[in-house]
Amino acid sequence: MKKEKSKKQSTKFVAARRNSDGTLSEFKDAEGNTYDYEQALEAVEQGLIENALPFTGRDGARHIRGVNDGDESTNLRNLKEF
Repeated sequence: MKKEKSKKQSTKFVAARRNSDGTLSEFKDAEGNTYDYEQALEAVEQGLIENALPFTGRDGARHIRGVNDGDESTNLRNLKEF
C-alpha cells in the first residue's frame, strides 16, 4: 500500500514590509510565517499562497502580484505593515 504524501496547506499573505523605495520586500502569512521576496515568490509559484500569483515583468524577471478579484482590500499593496 502506497503512503500518500502530505500535501502542504495553502495560506494567504496578510501583511507586508516595504523597502525605502516603497516596493514590497517581505511578506507574512496567516500562519505567522515570514518570507523574504524570493521565498515568497517560490511559495507563490508552488501554489501555496492563495491570494497571489507569479508573473514575468517587462524586465524579464519573475514578480508577485495579487489575485485580481476586483476587491481593493486583497491588493498586495494594501496589506497591513508588519
